[in-house]
Amino acid sequence: MIVRTRIAPSPTGDPHVGTGYIALFNMVFARHKEGKFILRIEDTDKERSKPEYTQNILEGLRWLGIDWDEEPLIQSEQVQQHRAAIETLLQKGLAYRCYANEAELDAMREAQKASNQAPRYDNRHRNLTPDQEAAFQAEGREAVIRFRIDDNAEIRWNDMVRGAMSWRGADLGGDMVVARRAPADQIGDPLYNLVVVVDDAAMAISHVIRGEDHIANTAKQLLLYDALGLPKPEFAHAPLILNGEGRKLSKRDGVTSINDFREMGYTAAAIANYMTLLGWSVPEGMNERFSLGEAAEVFSFDRVNKAGARFDWDKLNWLNSQVLHDLTPEQLLDRLL
Repeated sequence: MIVRTRIAPSPTGDPHVGTGYIALFNMVFARHKEGKFILRIEDTDKERSKPEYTQNILEGLRWLGIDWDEEPLIQSEQVQQHRAAIETLLQKGLAYRCYANEAELDAMREAQKASNQAPRYDNRHRNLTPDQEAAFQAEGREAVIRFRIDDNAEIRWNDMVRGAMSWRGADLGGDMVVARRAPADQIGDPLYNLVVVVDDAAMAISHVIRGEDHIANTAKQLLLYDALGLPKPEFAHAPLILNGEGRKLSKRDGVTSINDFREMGYTAAAIANYMTLLGWSVPEGMNERFSLGEAAEVFSFDRVNKAGARFDWDKLNWLNSQVLHDLTPEQLLDRLL
Protein backbone atom coordinates (compact mmCIF):
# COMPACT_ATOMS: atom_id res chain seq x y z
CA MET A 1 0.00 0.00 0.00
CA ILE A 2 1.24 3.48 -0.92
CA VAL A 3 0.85 5.80 2.07
CA ARG A 4 -0.95 9.01 1.15
CA THR A 5 -1.70 11.64 3.81
CA ARG A 6 -3.17 15.10 3.53
CA ILE A 7 -3.66 18.41 5.28
CA ALA A 8 -6.94 20.16 4.47
CA PRO A 9 -7.09 23.75 5.77
CA SER A 10 -10.00 26.12 5.14
CA PRO A 11 -9.05 29.53 3.67
CA THR A 12 -11.23 31.48 6.09
CA GLY A 13 -8.44 33.29 7.97
CA ASP A 14 -4.72 33.28 8.62
CA PRO A 15 -3.18 29.79 8.87
CA HIS A 16 -3.66 28.58 12.46
CA VAL A 17 -0.70 27.13 14.34
CA GLY A 18 -2.80 23.98 14.74
CA THR A 19 -2.87 23.60 10.95
CA GLY A 20 0.93 23.63 10.88
CA TYR A 21 1.07 21.22 13.82
CA ILE A 22 -1.15 18.62 12.12
CA ALA A 23 0.52 19.20 8.75
CA LEU A 24 3.88 18.31 10.32
CA PHE A 25 2.54 14.97 11.60
CA ASN A 26 1.10 14.16 8.18
CA MET A 27 4.28 15.09 6.35
CA VAL A 28 6.79 13.31 8.58
CA PHE A 29 4.64 10.14 8.62
CA ALA A 30 4.38 10.16 4.82
CA ARG A 31 8.14 10.75 4.52
CA HIS A 32 8.85 7.94 7.01
CA LYS A 33 6.75 5.56 4.90
CA GLU A 34 8.18 6.89 1.60
CA GLY A 35 4.64 7.91 0.65
CA LYS A 36 2.95 11.08 -0.57
CA PHE A 37 1.79 14.14 1.37
CA ILE A 38 -1.01 16.15 -0.27
CA LEU A 39 -2.53 19.60 0.31
CA ARG A 40 -6.27 20.13 -0.15
CA ILE A 41 -7.87 23.58 0.19
CA GLU A 42 -11.33 23.17 1.72
CA ASP A 43 -12.99 26.31 0.33
CA THR A 44 -16.63 25.22 0.32
CA ASP A 45 -17.55 27.96 2.85
CA LYS A 46 -18.35 30.47 0.12
CA GLU A 47 -18.98 33.42 2.41
CA ARG A 48 -15.74 33.21 4.42
CA SER A 49 -13.24 31.71 1.97
CA LYS A 50 -10.94 34.23 0.28
CA PRO A 51 -8.07 33.83 -2.24
CA GLU A 52 -5.74 35.88 -0.05
CA TYR A 53 -6.24 33.42 2.83
CA THR A 54 -5.34 30.54 0.50
CA GLN A 55 -2.13 32.38 -0.38
CA ASN A 56 -1.40 32.95 3.31
CA ILE A 57 -1.82 29.22 3.97
CA LEU A 58 0.57 28.29 1.16
CA GLU A 59 3.18 30.80 2.30
CA GLY A 60 2.86 29.91 5.99
CA LEU A 61 3.23 26.17 5.41
CA ARG A 62 6.17 26.64 3.04
CA TRP A 63 7.89 28.92 5.57
CA LEU A 64 7.61 26.16 8.17
CA GLY A 65 9.36 23.76 5.80
CA ILE A 66 6.21 21.85 4.88
CA ASP A 67 6.19 20.73 1.27
CA TRP A 68 3.54 18.73 -0.60
CA ASP A 69 4.03 16.24 -3.39
CA GLU A 70 1.22 17.07 -5.81
CA GLU A 71 -0.65 20.14 -7.00
CA PRO A 72 -3.06 21.30 -4.27
CA LEU A 73 -6.61 20.05 -4.73
CA ILE A 74 -9.32 22.73 -4.54
CA GLN A 75 -12.38 21.28 -2.86
CA SER A 76 -14.95 23.59 -4.50
CA GLU A 77 -13.89 22.26 -7.91
CA GLN A 78 -15.10 18.77 -6.90
CA VAL A 79 -18.70 19.79 -6.16
CA GLN A 80 -20.20 17.63 -8.93
CA GLN A 81 -18.68 14.52 -7.35
CA HIS A 82 -20.06 15.59 -3.96
CA ARG A 83 -23.56 16.05 -5.36
CA ALA A 84 -23.35 12.73 -7.21
CA ALA A 85 -22.57 10.99 -3.91
CA ILE A 86 -25.60 12.63 -2.27
CA GLU A 87 -27.78 11.56 -5.20
CA THR A 88 -26.54 7.99 -4.67
CA LEU A 89 -27.55 8.13 -1.00
CA LEU A 90 -31.00 9.43 -1.94
CA GLN A 91 -31.51 6.71 -4.55
CA LYS A 92 -30.49 4.02 -2.06
CA GLY A 93 -32.93 5.37 0.53
CA LEU A 94 -30.03 6.16 2.85
CA ALA A 95 -30.74 9.89 2.80
CA TYR A 96 -33.91 11.98 2.60
CA ARG A 97 -35.18 15.54 2.33
CA CYS A 98 -36.05 17.23 5.61
CA TYR A 99 -38.40 20.24 5.42
CA ALA A 100 -38.26 21.31 9.09
CA ASN A 101 -37.72 25.07 9.19
CA GLU A 102 -35.49 26.98 11.60
CA ALA A 103 -38.38 28.01 13.87
CA GLU A 104 -39.42 24.36 14.29
CA LEU A 105 -35.85 23.25 14.92
CA ASP A 106 -35.37 26.02 17.50
CA ALA A 107 -38.56 24.95 19.29
CA MET A 108 -37.34 21.34 19.29
CA ARG A 109 -34.01 22.38 20.85
CA GLU A 110 -35.71 24.50 23.50
CA ALA A 111 -37.99 21.61 24.46
CA GLN A 112 -34.97 19.29 24.75
CA LYS A 113 -33.14 21.86 26.86
CA ALA A 114 -36.15 22.29 29.16
CA SER A 115 -36.30 18.54 29.78
CA ASN A 116 -32.50 18.22 30.23
CA GLN A 117 -32.09 16.14 27.09
CA ALA A 118 -28.96 16.24 24.95
CA PRO A 119 -29.55 18.32 21.81
CA ARG A 120 -30.24 16.18 18.74
CA TYR A 121 -32.43 16.14 15.68
CA ASP A 122 -35.48 13.99 16.36
CA ASN A 123 -35.66 12.54 12.82
CA ARG A 124 -39.18 13.91 12.44
CA HIS A 125 -39.13 13.93 8.62
CA ARG A 126 -37.33 10.61 8.13
CA ASN A 127 -40.42 8.75 6.85
CA LEU A 128 -42.58 11.36 5.13
CA THR A 129 -45.20 10.09 2.68
CA PRO A 130 -45.25 11.53 -0.87
CA ASP A 131 -48.39 13.49 0.07
CA GLN A 132 -46.67 15.02 3.12
CA GLU A 133 -43.67 16.00 1.01
CA ALA A 134 -45.95 17.53 -1.59
CA ALA A 135 -47.73 19.55 1.11
CA PHE A 136 -44.45 20.98 2.40
CA GLN A 137 -43.38 21.82 -1.13
CA ALA A 138 -46.70 23.53 -1.78
CA GLU A 139 -45.94 25.76 1.22
CA GLY A 140 -42.76 26.80 -0.57
CA ARG A 141 -40.50 25.06 1.95
CA GLU A 142 -36.93 24.25 1.02
CA ALA A 143 -35.24 21.11 2.29
CA VAL A 144 -31.90 20.05 3.68
CA ILE A 145 -30.76 16.52 2.90
CA ARG A 146 -30.12 14.24 5.87
CA PHE A 147 -28.23 10.96 6.04
CA ARG A 148 -29.96 8.24 8.07
CA ILE A 149 -28.08 7.22 11.21
CA ASP A 150 -29.23 4.05 12.93
CA ASP A 151 -29.29 4.66 16.68
CA ASN A 152 -28.39 0.99 17.20
CA ALA A 153 -25.29 1.16 15.00
CA GLU A 154 -21.91 0.40 16.60
CA ILE A 155 -19.07 2.26 14.90
CA ARG A 156 -15.63 0.84 15.63
CA TRP A 157 -12.11 1.56 14.42
CA ASN A 158 -8.57 1.07 15.60
CA ASP A 159 -7.06 4.52 16.08
CA MET A 160 -3.30 4.70 15.51
CA VAL A 161 -2.94 6.97 18.55
CA ARG A 162 -5.79 5.92 20.86
CA GLY A 163 -6.26 2.25 20.08
CA ALA A 164 -9.71 0.64 19.93
CA MET A 165 -12.49 3.23 19.53
CA SER A 166 -16.25 2.70 19.67
CA TRP A 167 -19.25 5.00 19.16
CA ARG A 168 -22.98 4.35 19.23
CA GLY A 169 -25.18 5.75 16.50
CA ALA A 170 -27.47 7.13 19.23
CA ASP A 171 -24.66 9.45 20.37
CA LEU A 172 -24.23 11.19 17.00
CA GLY A 173 -27.08 13.69 17.27
CA GLY A 174 -29.69 12.17 15.00
CA ASP A 175 -29.79 12.03 11.21
CA MET A 176 -26.93 14.12 9.80
CA VAL A 177 -27.33 17.02 7.37
CA VAL A 178 -25.16 16.40 4.29
CA ALA A 179 -26.48 19.24 2.09
CA ARG A 180 -27.72 22.73 2.90
CA ARG A 181 -31.27 23.93 2.37
CA ALA A 182 -32.41 24.18 -1.26
CA PRO A 183 -35.60 23.85 -3.36
CA ALA A 184 -36.95 20.30 -3.29
CA ASP A 185 -35.87 19.52 -6.87
CA GLN A 186 -32.25 20.49 -6.14
CA ILE A 187 -29.34 19.43 -3.98
CA GLY A 188 -28.00 22.26 -1.84
CA ASP A 189 -24.36 22.92 -1.06
CA PRO A 190 -22.76 19.69 0.23
CA LEU A 191 -21.45 19.82 3.80
CA TYR A 192 -18.21 18.90 5.54
CA ASN A 193 -18.60 15.27 6.58
CA LEU A 194 -19.86 14.21 3.16
CA VAL A 195 -17.34 16.13 1.07
CA VAL A 196 -14.38 14.99 3.20
CA VAL A 197 -15.30 11.34 2.65
CA VAL A 198 -15.75 11.77 -1.10
CA ASP A 199 -12.52 13.76 -1.49
CA ASP A 200 -10.38 11.47 0.66
CA ALA A 201 -11.58 8.45 -1.31
CA ALA A 202 -11.01 10.19 -4.67
CA MET A 203 -7.49 11.21 -3.56
CA ALA A 204 -6.75 7.65 -2.36
CA ILE A 205 -5.86 8.97 1.09
CA SER A 206 -4.63 5.99 3.11
CA HIS A 207 -4.24 7.65 6.52
CA VAL A 208 -6.30 10.52 7.95
CA ILE A 209 -4.24 12.23 10.65
CA ARG A 210 -5.99 15.09 12.46
CA GLY A 211 -6.85 16.56 15.84
CA GLU A 212 -8.84 14.72 18.50
CA ASP A 213 -11.67 17.25 18.10
CA HIS A 214 -12.61 15.29 14.94
CA ILE A 215 -13.27 11.98 16.70
CA ALA A 216 -17.07 12.31 16.51
CA ASN A 217 -16.73 13.29 12.83
CA THR A 218 -14.76 10.10 12.23
CA ALA A 219 -17.65 8.01 13.55
CA LYS A 220 -20.07 9.80 11.20
CA GLN A 221 -17.69 9.55 8.26
CA LEU A 222 -17.17 5.82 8.71
CA LEU A 223 -20.93 5.37 8.29
CA LEU A 224 -20.74 7.37 5.04
CA TYR A 225 -17.81 5.30 3.73
CA ASP A 226 -19.91 2.17 4.24
CA ALA A 227 -23.04 3.71 2.71
CA LEU A 228 -21.15 4.83 -0.41
CA GLY A 229 -19.13 1.63 -0.71
CA LEU A 230 -15.82 3.48 -0.47
CA PRO A 231 -12.55 2.11 0.95
CA LYS A 232 -11.87 3.38 4.47
CA PRO A 233 -8.55 4.96 5.48
CA GLU A 234 -6.73 4.43 8.75
CA PHE A 235 -7.32 7.16 11.36
CA ALA A 236 -5.05 8.84 13.89
CA HIS A 237 -6.26 11.58 16.26
CA ALA A 238 -3.45 13.70 17.68
CA PRO A 239 -3.77 15.69 20.93
CA LEU A 240 -4.91 19.31 20.69
CA ILE A 241 -2.61 22.23 21.46
CA LEU A 242 -3.63 23.66 24.86
CA ASN A 243 -2.85 26.97 26.51
CA GLY A 244 -1.19 27.25 29.92
CA GLU A 245 -4.57 26.76 31.63
CA GLY A 246 -5.28 23.50 29.83
CA ARG A 247 -7.85 24.87 27.35
CA LYS A 248 -7.66 24.62 23.57
CA LEU A 249 -5.36 27.31 22.18
CA SER A 250 -7.57 30.04 20.72
CA LYS A 251 -7.54 33.65 19.57
CA ARG A 252 -8.06 34.71 23.20
CA ASP A 253 -4.47 33.56 23.84
CA GLY A 254 -3.19 36.28 21.52
CA VAL A 255 -0.86 34.36 19.21
CA THR A 256 -2.44 31.59 17.16
CA SER A 257 -1.41 31.99 13.53
CA ILE A 258 1.81 30.85 11.89
CA ASN A 259 2.31 34.39 10.62
CA ASP A 260 2.17 35.76 14.20
CA PHE A 261 5.21 33.69 15.17
CA ARG A 262 7.00 34.65 11.99
CA GLU A 263 6.44 38.36 12.62
CA MET A 264 7.63 37.99 16.23
CA GLY A 265 11.00 36.84 14.91
CA TYR A 266 10.86 33.14 15.63
CA THR A 267 12.73 30.91 13.21
CA ALA A 268 10.89 28.37 11.10
CA ALA A 269 13.28 25.63 12.27
CA ALA A 270 12.47 26.29 15.93
CA ILE A 271 8.71 26.48 15.38
CA ALA A 272 8.63 23.26 13.31
CA ASN A 273 10.86 21.50 15.86
CA TYR A 274 8.73 22.68 18.78
CA MET A 275 5.36 21.88 17.22
CA THR A 276 6.50 18.34 16.41
CA LEU A 277 7.58 17.94 20.04
CA LEU A 278 4.20 19.16 21.28
CA GLY A 279 2.50 15.88 20.52
CA TRP A 280 5.36 13.44 19.97
CA SER A 281 8.09 12.07 22.24
CA VAL A 282 11.51 11.52 20.70
CA PRO A 283 12.98 7.99 20.86
CA GLU A 284 15.51 7.30 23.61
CA GLY A 285 18.91 8.73 22.76
CA MET A 286 17.58 11.29 20.26
CA ASN A 287 18.18 14.98 20.94
CA GLU A 288 15.14 17.22 21.29
CA ARG A 289 16.67 19.46 18.66
CA PHE A 290 16.10 17.93 15.25
CA SER A 291 15.22 18.71 11.65
CA LEU A 292 12.03 17.51 9.99
CA GLY A 293 14.12 15.07 7.97
CA GLU A 294 15.54 13.59 11.16
CA ALA A 295 12.05 13.32 12.66
CA ALA A 296 10.79 11.54 9.53
CA GLU A 297 13.50 8.88 9.87
CA VAL A 298 12.24 7.70 13.27
CA PHE A 299 8.60 8.86 13.46
CA SER A 300 5.99 6.41 14.73
CA PHE A 301 2.53 6.80 16.20
CA ASP A 302 3.29 4.76 19.29
CA ARG A 303 5.20 7.80 20.55
CA VAL A 304 2.39 10.30 19.87
CA ASN A 305 0.87 11.46 23.14
CA LYS A 306 -2.77 10.92 24.00
CA ALA A 307 -2.98 13.85 26.45
CA GLY A 308 -3.38 17.44 25.30
CA ALA A 309 -0.16 19.29 24.49
CA ARG A 310 0.34 22.42 26.62
CA PHE A 311 2.07 25.27 24.84
CA ASP A 312 5.30 26.13 26.67
CA TRP A 313 6.80 29.48 25.72
CA ASP A 314 9.98 28.81 27.68
CA LYS A 315 10.66 25.63 25.69
CA LEU A 316 9.99 27.39 22.40
CA ASN A 317 12.26 30.29 23.35
CA TRP A 318 15.04 27.89 24.31
CA LEU A 319 14.79 26.04 20.98
CA ASN A 320 14.74 29.32 19.10
CA SER A 321 17.83 30.53 20.96
CA GLN A 322 19.67 27.35 19.99
CA VAL A 323 18.87 27.93 16.33
CA LEU A 324 20.02 31.56 16.56
CA HIS A 325 23.27 30.63 18.30
CA ASP A 326 24.12 28.27 15.43
CA LEU A 327 23.86 31.02 12.80
CA THR A 328 26.96 32.73 11.46
CA PRO A 329 27.16 36.49 12.00
CA GLU A 330 26.29 37.00 8.34
CA GLN A 331 23.24 34.73 8.56
CA LEU A 332 22.07 36.43 11.74
CA LEU A 333 22.48 39.90 10.20
CA ASP A 334 20.47 38.81 7.18
CA ARG A 335 17.66 37.48 9.43
CA LEU A 336 17.63 40.67 11.50
CA LEU A 337 17.46 42.87 8.42
